[in-house]
Amino acid sequence: MHKEQYVIGVDFGTDSVRAVLIDAHSGKALIDHVHWYSRWKQGLYCDPAKNQFRQHPLDHCEGMEIVIKSIIKDSGINKFNINGICVDTTGSSPMPVNENGTPLALLPGFDSNPNAMMVLWK
Repeated sequence: MHKEQYVIGVDFGTDSVRAVLIDAHSGKALIDHVHWYSRWKQGLYCDPAKNQFRQHPLDHCEGMEIVIKSIIKDSGINKFNINGICVDTTGSSPMPVNENGTPLALLPGFDSNPNAMMVLWK
């Protein structure tokens, strides 16, 4: 018998982040979870009349943490048996950063400026 081994796949979409737990030996999907971006759901930082569609990077950061923790909790697996996390995105989402690579939207004074957010391809 082999040690339990898992991988988690995380997909960042336009409206939500989704995660699935895969048994690394059988390839079987065991459990999945979806988290809808809270700021995006409220339409924050978007202005359809200007064709302006923005996402706050915290929606992605918080969403990833929520789906991974939910997968681990709901599946009951030992988190130390997770061998990898694979990430997928819908497409290009440019995001302005400072010289250290920090998203501007995470800095004081920029946290509600749409021009500091991720630019969607819509």
